[in-house]
Amino acid sequence: MIQRRARTHRDAVYMKVAADLAADIKAGRLKPGDRLPTEVELGARFQIGRTTVRAAVEQLRGQGLVQTVPAKGTYVTGEKTTAPVPASRRLVEDLRDAITSGHLKPGDPLPPEQELMDTYGLAAITITIALRKLRQEGLIHHIPGRGRFAGPGPAREATGSRQTGH
Repeated sequence: MIQRRARTHRDAVYMKVAADLAADIKAGRLKPGDRLPTEVELGARFQIGRTTVRAAVEQLRGQGLVQTVPAKGTYVTGEKTTAPVPASRRLVEDLRDAITSGHLKPGDPLPPEQELMDTYGLAAITITIALRKLRQEGLIHHIPGRGRFAGPGPAREATGSRQTGH
């Protein structure tokens, strides 16, 4: 259990770091063409490990805000020129990416709802609706009294309950 809590915290931290860096880009503190600080520098700034820094940068890369040039560094590309992505869609895409990329492994707990609300600026009901979409895709499951977890739920045969897909 202690190991799972640490993993949840790390996963929530990388999403927060990515959000902070994205805010720096959107506010113009980091401009297109600027090189991001190194992994070590970002780790020192946010007081996190390199693995967490890599996860945050990967998230920014997935959003199209940065591009990594091997042996050169990671550079700001600017905001995508498409319409802004609603926060609820970003939440779904970010968690989907974390699960499909292996940052969240089957059985890993998802960040608590309050952390998601704080990170994405969404209401509780919006978080619930976004997470329902991931559950319908089979990417997460919910265990009453314990929380939400990555991956499909455990077999329901042991409890005698049946899921109808609703």
